[in-house]
Amino acid sequence: MDTSYLSQQVTTIIERLHGFFDEIGVPSHERDSRESELFSALSETLHNQLNIVAKEKHELTEKAQSLIKTIRQMERSLDDSRPQSEFEQEADGLQITFPLITCIQRLKEKHHAISKLHRERFEQVKKLVEALQSYASHLEPSFVKIKLPPTAPNAEIPPSFDLSPTYVGKLDGEFTRVYEEYNRRITAVSQYADEIINLWSELGVPQAQVDSQIVQHAREAPEQLGLHQDDLKRLVSKRDKLVAEKQQRERKLKDLRSTVDGLWERLGVDESERKQFLAANRGCGLRQINEFEDELSRLNELKRQNLHIFVEDARFKLQALWDDLYYSEEEMLDFTPAFSDVYSDALLSAHEQEISRLETLKEQRAPILAVIDKHRSIINDRQELEKSSQDASRLTSKGQKGEKRDPGKLLREEKMRKRITKELPKVEAELRKTLEAWEDEYGRPFCVHGERYLDELEAAAVAKAPPPRSKTPSALQPAREAPKSVGRSGAPASRAGTVRGPPPPRSKTPTMVRSGATSSMAGSHLARSNVPVSNTNNNNTNNSRQDYPVAPPSRQTSTTSSLLSGGTAGSSITGGSGYGGASSTTGTTVSGGGGGSENWESYTDNSELDDNDDGDAAYYAHVQSQQQRSTLSKRPATANGMHLGAVKRVREHALAEPDGPAGRGMTMMMGSRVGSDVAWSTEDEGVVGETY
Repeated sequence: MDTSYLSQQVTTIIERLHGFFDEIGVPSHERDSRESELFSALSETLHNQLNIVAKEKHELTEKAQSLIKTIRQMERSLDDSRPQSEFEQEADGLQITFPLITCIQRLKEKHHAISKLHRERFEQVKKLVEALQSYASHLEPSFVKIKLPPTAPNAEIPPSFDLSPTYVGKLDGEFTRVYEEYNRRITAVSQYADEIINLWSELGVPQAQVDSQIVQHAREAPEQLGLHQDDLKRLVSKRDKLVAEKQQRERKLKDLRSTVDGLWERLGVDESERKQFLAANRGCGLRQINEFEDELSRLNELKRQNLHIFVEDARFKLQALWDDLYYSEEEMLDFTPAFSDVYSDALLSAHEQEISRLETLKEQRAPILAVIDKHRSIINDRQELEKSSQDASRLTSKGQKGEKRDPGKLLREEKMRKRITKELPKVEAELRKTLEAWEDEYGRPFCVHGERYLDELEAAAVAKAPPPRSKTPSALQPAREAPKSVGRSGAPASRAGTVRGPPPPRSKTPTMVRSGATSSMAGSHLARSNVPVSNTNNNNTNNSRQDYPVAPPSRQTSTTSSLLSGGTAGSSITGGSGYGGASSTTGTTVSGGGGGSENWESYTDNSELDDNDDGDAAYYAHVQSQQQRSTLSKRPATANGMHLGAVKRVREHALAEPDGPAGRGMTMMMGSRVGSDVAWSTEDEGVVGETY
């Protein structure tokens, strides 16, 4: 049906209507009114139909727009890599086209495809969200910082909700954070609960005061105790209270233990009883505290019964501290409780406080006291050395019965003298500096036994005198130039700081030079060191030093005595050239050392003596032996054989045996040398005292 047909129908109907009006005789004005009503009804019908169609069009248009919007939201929620402007333009092909029904059908197909993809993505996100919520439900609601999609069974997810990979990554990170926090709080709650249970056990808390929920869920289900911050604070507070209670009890037990240990030591309680008591009272429960308090009461009762013993022990310690601090008698008397005979706890406490004070004072003055101790020790050594050096008999006296002789005494004295000479000035300077600094700091003098120690140092420095020299025998002859020896080189005549004084001069041994005397005899060298020969005309045996032999200059700088240069103790001493043969006296064989030297003291710093050698005694015994000889003659040459230029010697008279034990002892030790060197003369000249 088209509009021409409709127009024809309207024209036909109007014509017939006019005919009916004419036949009826309707007036003209009524006829116009009825025609207007017809036209109005016809127009209204047409407009109504038009409105219905227009409305339908509008609805289809809106539906198409809604589909386009939904599709774009889903695309944007699934992919956030594209810029926002691309989804707002029509470049994606999403637009309303006519006919609307075809457009809507096309949009529905695309919407279905994108909805399926969106739903699959949501299912993945939903699983992650549900897992996150399972852990986050134990935490505070505000702990999760990311927006979560609805996960209810019938919930519809908005198409605009972000399901992009970026959101999924953020959601995964949030899940990790929530999971870690959940585990951390689970561990913390479990730890706090275990600590609380252990503290209840250690403190012996009754069952009525124990929280059964904590005991039940501490290990199996800590989350049941609550994982919120308030729950954690509650557990921490409970634990801290128990820890404070434990520390308080431990301090109390420590004090009790310290007091009990001190009383055990004072009362001499057996170690096994102590261990048994401690093993039975371990921990910090109320029972252990009561046991220690009972033990302390028992020991205090024993202490009260033996209080005088403790006071006396404290006084011994007090006296030792007074001695260490060099207190004077007035300073000691200042502490009057030390002289009280009324024994009480107050008296013992006063002693203990004074001991504690003095120990602190001793610790403060420890550096000064150490230097003072060192200084006084050196002064004491110097006094002992001076006292010892005054005793000349220390060199010749024999040891008492059952005692050994001390051959190295002179060496030790010399070493001590050197040490004192070297260390004393340094120690005094250090001590003076330390004392001055102390007095400047504290503004009072530092006293030792009531006297200012700096004054004592100054007085000692003013009155200081050189130490006395030891009484060493020395010859009274005029000084002469010491002869050179074949086996020894010259050395300085004396050394500062040694025990012996300057060496006395030695006389020249008369020698006789003959042709061919320098040739060797039986492999022995004829050269001999120059040694002294006693005056054969001196019959005064009481002369103490006139005829003493003198050590060569190379040996006059030491205090060590030895029998022969390089000799060792024993029943037999063999030597090199100088004495060709060895004669024996009382079964002891002694032959000369290298070069035939008769020096009876070794004057080197490195000389060492065995315990069985006494060089000093041998030296003086030899001197006495020389003085007691009635006749002395020249020293013979080596008697191994005769060579060119050698002179035959004959003994003119018998050997004179020295008198006295010293002489006999010397004869035994020096039989070879003395017996072969005395009373010889040459066959040609018969002159006594000459030698090759």
